[in-house]
Amino acid sequence: MVDIFGKKDEKKGGDLPELPKPPSFNPSAQVTDTPAPLSPMSAPLPPPSFGPQTSLTPPPPVGGDFSIPAPPSGAGVSSQELLTEDIEKIAESIISEKWNKVKEELDSLTSWKTEIGTQVTSFKSQLEALDKKVADAQNAMIGKVDEYNKSLGGVNVEIQAMGKVFEKIIPQFTDNVNRLSEIVDKKSVSKPVMPEIKEEE
Repeated sequence: MVDIFGKKDEKKGGDLPELPKPPSFNPSAQVTDTPAPLSPMSAPLPPPSFGPQTSLTPPPPVGGDFSIPAPPSGAGVSSQELLTEDIEKIAESIISEKWNKVKEELDSLTSWKTEIGTQVTSFKSQLEALDKKVADAQNAMIGKVDEYNKSLGGVNVEIQAMGKVFEKIIPQFTDNVNRLSEIVDKKSVSKPVMPEIKEEE
């Protein structure tokens, strides 16, 4: 490497003009001048190198606007895509697991609902059959009561008819009995007493 600070070019044999030297960096003087210690971002930059470089990169900005240099575009995009794909896969696996649990709970809830619906339908049919039996028994009892009422009404009519008949017959029967008793009394008074005759042996 060619030293350009005050030395001769040994290959060409000529003298090179001297370049101005930048001021040297003195950390102790910098610390004494400033009341507070400087952060790495606000520290003064080292002197630039004037060697035979193909390209010079600009120094990072001094102050609070320091930004981290971005990686090369191709590697950054690929790593970002891989990171995004990994996040998507993790999110999909978590969502799939949660969805499977929710689906199992929904399936169990659906089966429970179906079972409850079947039981309710069975209970409803049983209640309808019981209601029908009660209605039939009630109709039968009402029919029997109507028959008993009709039969009792007929017996009552017959009893009333017999009462009317007895009302007509009893006075005549009483008169006939009285007449017979009078006739018997008269015959017993008018009939003579016959002496008893002993038969000879």
